[in-house]
Amino acid sequence: MRRALAVALAALSCTRAAPPPVTAPPRAEEARAPDRPAPPPSLSEDRVVLLRAPAAQDVVIRVVFDAGSADDPAGSEGATHLAAQWMVEGGTQALSFAEFSRALFPMAATVEVQVDRDSTTFVGRVHRDNLARFYPIFRDVLLRPRLADDDFTRLRAQVRSALTMELRGADDEALGREVIQSLIYQNHPYGHPPLGTERGLDAVTAESLRAHRDAVLCRDRVRVGLAGDVSDELVETVRRDLATLPARCAERPPLPVPTRPSGLHVVLIDKPAASATAISVGFPLAITRRDDDHAALRLATDYLGLHRQSLGVLYQTIREARGLNYGDYAYAEHFAQEGWTRFPRTNIQRRQQYASLWIRPVPVPAAHFALRAALRATQAVVDHGVTQEDLARVRTFLDGYAPLQMQTASARLGDALDAQHNGWGSETWAAHMRARWQSLDAAAVQAAVTRHLTARDAWVAIIAPNASALATALGTNAPSPITYDSPKPAAVLAEDQIISTYPLTVRPEDVRVVPLDRVFRERDWLRAE
Repeated sequence: MRRALAVALAALSCTRAAPPPVTAPPRAEEARAPDRPAPPPSLSEDRVVLLRAPAAQDVVIRVVFDAGSADDPAGSEGATHLAAQWMVEGGTQALSFAEFSRALFPMAATVEVQVDRDSTTFVGRVHRDNLARFYPIFRDVLLRPRLADDDFTRLRAQVRSALTMELRGADDEALGREVIQSLIYQNHPYGHPPLGTERGLDAVTAESLRAHRDAVLCRDRVRVGLAGDVSDELVETVRRDLATLPARCAERPPLPVPTRPSGLHVVLIDKPAASATAISVGFPLAITRRDDDHAALRLATDYLGLHRQSLGVLYQTIREARGLNYGDYAYAEHFAQEGWTRFPRTNIQRRQQYASLWIRPVPVPAAHFALRAALRATQAVVDHGVTQEDLARVRTFLDGYAPLQMQTASARLGDALDAQHNGWGSETWAAHMRARWQSLDAAAVQAAVTRHLTARDAWVAIIAPNASALATALGTNAPSPITYDSPKPAAVLAEDQIISTYPLTVRPEDVRVVPLDRVFRERDWLRAE
């Protein structure tokens, strides 16, 4: 198989054929001829990550560009995401999208793309027996996409529908998590979702999108990882091919530093059709996972509420003891779930990060109470820290849990690319975190938490029906007593009395109600009246 692959890759190579051997000394005029052109350039080795596994059945290729929705031109929000979708779902110069799909199907191969604020990642996966047929197709997605006008029109309509009908209309939890980022990053390149805005998508043209693709999905911003039964021939071919990406990258301006609000600032999105209330809380951080305090902050937020795990304080308080919703979680950085797993997606690291709470939808009458319960529990960790016993319990769980995130070749490859990005060498995220967790005690964790976490100065995004009534209750700090359909223990009822009057640091003027149809209509939708 390797011999067949080598032959196929050699045929695809853009290098010139070697000249015939010289059988006589060159004539004088030949000796004065200019040297032959240098070999074509290759992507430097420090931009390539290899996870060789000769026994693996699949080969995975991840191509990561340091470009995302933060690179969208002002007034063309959504351009990077749409360009990436156009490349994958518009076919190649050799294959229409229908032909592209038919070619992948018998190989059981996939080509996917994910776009975040600071990164765009193309992922190809194929059985190693089909690699020689698959690689030219994957290569052409990156280097020779069709980019036809009719596909542009079709895909722009699809993305606009995903923004208005799916995100805004059908997914209250995802909507809340995007709104909280718009609040944290107002007047900032992170302030709109990767999908864009309605007016931004309307303003993009096929011509402008082609130029934008060349400016940001370019050679100086690319890194690549390969995993599986990977030959040297494939590696060299990929390096040469990616070196032919557009060379002139647009300059990436520095990000402004977002400010933390004073007190709680609440935006309620009035959604009459909502059957429950989705709540997100967040504020900007001055650190990322590259900083020493990240490990301590991660321990504290996982203690509060590790994603889709029941061990967290928030989960135990809101869901387990009171049955108000499905789950309640806390995060020390932006979190995006990998498919249907409970694990984080790789290759979405950002230059700036934020901390957040996610309170999954609760019944409308319980929304005010649930927000109070979450903020009270979070502030308790800030004020009193985590006991040494609880710290040991959470750390023991995480030591075994963290490596489970790397069960697939694609996840391991993405993790290796992230490690390269962070300057960790070959150290995995799990190994990096576990080593730092071991050096932390309760005092060190509380010191880091005190520096970076708060429940008093934060943005709150709430998706709710009849939002004006909840806005009034929040702005006046009205009590929020709660009732249950079934009996609760006396200890829970006693704590309810405390939670229902827990003072929130919110003023009436810091509570706003925004109609649903205004959300993500334009870049400055939060300021529009």
